[in-house]
Order: sequence, then structure tokens, then C-alpha cells
Amino acid sequence: MVIAVFAVLIGCALVIVVWASALLTVFTPRGRPSRLVRGILRMYASSIVAIAGRLPQSVREPLLDMCAPLTVFTVAAIWFGASSGGFVLLAETPLREAEWASRGLLLAAFTTYLIRFTDAYGRRERMVARLAVLACRPGDADNLLASFLRTGSRDHLDTLFVEWTGWMTDVESSHTAHPPLTFRRPVGDLDWLKAAVIVLDVAAVTEALAPSWAPAHTRALLDTGTRCMQRLAAELCIRLPPVTVSLQGREERNFSDTLRLASEAGLPAERDPQAAWVVFQDLRTGYAPHAYAIETRLHYERADVPGIPDLPGVPGAAGVADD
Repeated sequence: MVIAVFAVLIGCALVIVVWASALLTVFTPRGRPSRLVRGILRMYASSIVAIAGRLPQSVREPLLDMCAPLTVFTVAAIWFGASSGGFVLLAETPLREAEWASRGLLLAAFTTYLIRFTDAYGRRERMVARLAVLACRPGDADNLLASFLRTGSRDHLDTLFVEWTGWMTDVESSHTAHPPLTFRRPVGDLDWLKAAVIVLDVAAVTEALAPSWAPAHTRALLDTGTRCMQRLAAELCIRLPPVTVSLQGREERNFSDTLRLASEAGLPAERDPQAAWVVFQDLRTGYAPHAYAIETRLHYERADVPGIPDLPGVPGAAGVADD
């Protein structure tokens, strides 16, 4: 009798835990997935990323691309397996009749999760693909700004900033709520982290040189993008020391050339070059080192610049922050 009661209690506990995990993962009002998702992702990420760093590029990319789907479908397998086990222990109780309803609802919840996951990934990559037509590396931010200044207006530039402020907000919320998204590989040659840095550099140059002229959403983009990059880096357990100068992706770009190109394109110079450089670096050190560190952690292909070491704390197995 005692064993039977104990089995029923364990069965109920398994079903309740499964549904708590599913609800926290699929419907996350706090923007945080369940511990199960974070634990499974950490298990796969730490091993796959560590192994991939020792493999050639042709093998590395397909292997790294397996991290996200393996995590998602392993979580689903655990949900269905643990739920079935729980109902087996409830075989002698009226609760056993709820098994098929539970399976149907779990399947619906998992389908909803997949739809949200793929939609978020699609939104991320579509914006990057649009930007890739105009720019493909951080150094192209200067030409992008000049192009907008020559062919458009301040309102046109503000529209760009509004779109990317929404993109940064979406990426931060979706990748925090569904951390396997961070490990989903880019579709094209321009990855989403470089794309973020390019647009943020456009805003940073504008704010550094012409703060009064800068479009209304310049600061909103910079604040949102900085928070996004720092939060995603923290989710990967990346901790950076204080950085005073950020040249990632701009090693071959002289800031005086940046200011000259922007001024020739029509951006009014409200600060002298030295003051603009200080403001630009104060802004850029908030987002670029974190984006660069995430790229390195995820083994995105990049050309190392001689004499510039990797950021501290970046090499090694990928981490996923826990509460």
C-alpha cells in the first residue's frame, strides 16, 4: 500500500514538473526558459564548441549548427518521456485517463515553441540579409552612413535607427527567452553580431560628431544595442575587463578618415576630432567588445589581426548562464 501511494506521488510529481518546464519554456513572462533548457544547452554547447575549435571549417560549421536543434529536440524527448513515465506510475488511478490529453497538449506546446523559435530566427536573419546588400563588415559603417547622408535625409537615417532599435530589442528578448537561438548559425556571410556592430557604429559616429543634429532615435539605438550585446554576452558567461579603446573590425580604419567622409557627405561637425573620438570610443566600448567576444566564443569565421590578442575570458567551451 505504501509503495503504491509512493508511486502515485512520484507519478504526479513527474507530470507536474514536465508541465512546469513546458509552460516556463513556451510561455515565459519573465523572459527566462526553464532550467532544463539551460542545462541541456550547456551540456551540448560545452562539448560541441570545444570540439569544433579543433576541426577544419568544412566540418566545424555543420557540427556547430547541430547545437540548437539537438537542444530543442532533446528537451522535447525528455518532456514526453518523463510525462509517459509519470502516467505509467498513475496506471491504477483515474488520472491515467488524462494521459492522451496531456500528450496532445504537450505536442501543441512543443509545436508552438518551434514556431516561435523559427520565427525569431527568421526575423533576425531577414534584417541582416537586408543590411548585407549595403555592408558586410564593421569597417563599412562609414560608407553606409555617407550613403544615407548623400541619398536620403535625417528622417531616412532615423527610420534605419528605428528599425534596428526594434531588431535589437527583439534579439535580446528572444535570445534570452530561447538561448538555443544564440547558437543558431547565420544564413549568409554577414553574421548578426557584425550587422549589429555596423549599425551601432553608424549611430555612434553620428552621436559623436553631431549630437544636436543626430536623429531622434540615435540614443535609443545605442542604449538598446549596448544592453543587448552585454546581456547576451552575460548569458554565455563572458566577463570582460574594462575596455578603453575598441578597434574590433576597424583596425584598418583611421578615425580621421571616418570624420572626413562623414563631413563630406553632409554630417555637420559639432565636435572637434579629439572630442568626437573620445565620445565614439565611450559608446563603442559598450557594445563592440561584447559582440566580438560572442563571435569568438561561437567560432564565427574571422580574420585575426596580428598583434591584437583575443579578449580575456573568451577562448574555451561555451557557457550558458544559470540563475
